[in-house]
Amino acid sequence: MLPLIRMQPWYPGQFGVAGSDTPLGLRTRSSGYVLYVDTDHPDADDNNDGSNPNAPLATIQEAVDKLYTIQARVDAAGTPHEPSAVGSVIVVAPGTYAENVTIDTNDPDYVTIMGGGNGKYPVIIAPASGDGITCDAYGWRFEGLHFQPAADGAGIKLTRVSGAGAEGTDIVNCFFNGGWGTGLYGVELNGAPANVSILGCRFAEFGTDSICITVTDTSTADPYQLHVFGCTFQESENYIEPVAGGWNASLIQGNLFACATGDLAATDIYIDLRGGSLGYNMVTGNWLGGADYSNIGGWYAHAQDFWAGNFHEDTAEAEVGDNGITIDIPS
Repeated sequence: MLPLIRMQPWYPGQFGVAGSDTPLGLRTRSSGYVLYVDTDHPDADDNNDGSNPNAPLATIQEAVDKLYTIQARVDAAGTPHEPSAVGSVIVVAPGTYAENVTIDTNDPDYVTIMGGGNGKYPVIIAPASGDGITCDAYGWRFEGLHFQPAADGAGIKLTRVSGAGAEGTDIVNCFFNGGWGTGLYGVELNGAPANVSILGCRFAEFGTDSICITVTDTSTADPYQLHVFGCTFQESENYIEPVAGGWNASLIQGNLFACATGDLAATDIYIDLRGGSLGYNMVTGNWLGGADYSNIGGWYAHAQDFWAGNFHEDTAEAEVGDNGITIDIPS
């Protein structure tokens, strides 16, 4: 009979949190920390250090603030005597977080906030008012989160009013549920955060005067190189539409823009890219809903855009081939 062999932990301690007494945790870079947030855990407390999933923090904001404290201490030391907080991971357990999380330019860069739930038990960020997450730091990643925006806010608001705020943000596999609310946003670009990627996300039920993805301020510049890949847009009044300015050199590819009908939110705007100062946006490989591939149908291109290789059923338009493939910008 073969002896019982106990395998080593998959996440050995040296790959976890520096100084932690738990073997759990996995960093994504040579620097950084893993912090755990679980609002429903019986031992959740913002006075914990957050390094142990069995003694987690209660709020996402406290995890962000702890990383700021670590980074400030490292920076003040001159020669770092402990790992930098850059590249840290905040793992959030399923539950509802009625928070307004603020990430500013003083917080460390390249941090991930990762939801630990799945479709049935999600990590829900649902503030009573204001924005769910406001980010003005570089290279953050938000993954596996479920946003329920408040009536006067956005799920995620990325800001860049000066410097390089919110450049290089990744928003991955998140669900933005408008709940038929009015006057709210899914993702809001305020200022000109560049190189933002929105990947594999779902947007649904954004009601009257609500927009799934928008830009609200271009006093710095127009947002540049926005990438929207593999997302689903359903049952909303406005999908991609700027309130101010527009996008330049952006790519919208491989998405589904479903037609919404009915009294709650018939779709008015599918894609509106007119406002950018340069244009040169590319819209390709998407399934485009609605009956009319034109401005009347809710499709607006910048004069310098490239729209080809999409599918739309409006083959009566000269801009749509007989096979339903678009060959030009909407009329």
